[in-house]
Amino acid sequence: MLKLARGTTEIRSSQATFLVKTIKYFVLPFCAFVQGKILKVRWRHHADRRAFNWDWKSCNFNRVAAVNLLLSKFDDPIYLEIGCADNALFDSVSCTKKVGVDPASGGTMKMTSDEFFFQNETEFDVIFIDGLHTYEQVRRDVINALKFSHVNSWIALHDMLPRNWVEHHVPCISHGAWTGDVWKVAFELSKTEGIDFKILKIDRGVGIFKVIKKDVVMADFTKELRGQEFSYFYENLNSLPVTEWNTARQWLS
Repeated sequence: MLKLARGTTEIRSSQATFLVKTIKYFVLPFCAFVQGKILKVRWRHHADRRAFNWDWKSCNFNRVAAVNLLLSKFDDPIYLEIGCADNALFDSVSCTKKVGVDPASGGTMKMTSDEFFFQNETEFDVIFIDGLHTYEQVRRDVINALKFSHVNSWIALHDMLPRNWVEHHVPCISHGAWTGDVWKVAFELSKTEGIDFKILKIDRGVGIFKVIKKDVVMADFTKELRGQEFSYFYENLNSLPVTEWNTARQWLS
């Protein structure tokens, strides 16, 4: 009887494992795919058939390389990361004085970026912004980051180069990568006095700027940009300082 009970338990456990794997690898992806199709139909009035064929994996450099290059400029840098998620970047940052802010997971402080900046008193050498991928929030994060930087500080932003309207769309309708409309901030930073700004053509677009004077005031194009969709980005990309990695590395050095 004991052997029979064990055998029955093993069969049930095997069946449960099979069911879990089926749901994980087939049912959930299928549901996400269907949901994505429904959302694309709902927002089809924002659709744009044009797209960029950037292959981010072929570059062999990413935000980790960029951030560590920035940190190498300081003897004992103080680093801040907004939006840590699974700590893919945060755990790869080679400095001991680092703060990670995320309301859900990762980092060292479980709170929103707005809450963090409200109570913060620390000045940072390098700041990386990769939180909520909406223009309004990223714009607020950049303004707050500038308050806690100094002349020669570096501030970087992720996801500035969407390849198509789905990757860009807010709210998110992408089944894969989602950059949101972070790119809108790039048009303001490119016209902001007191910083040196470029977009590195790596890892879905890594925007980086150096603070070169005190009390920087970010340019404000919110009236023009707030309602713009991917079409605006596609048609005006040439006005942004997008830079290949090899050229950017010389600039950063």
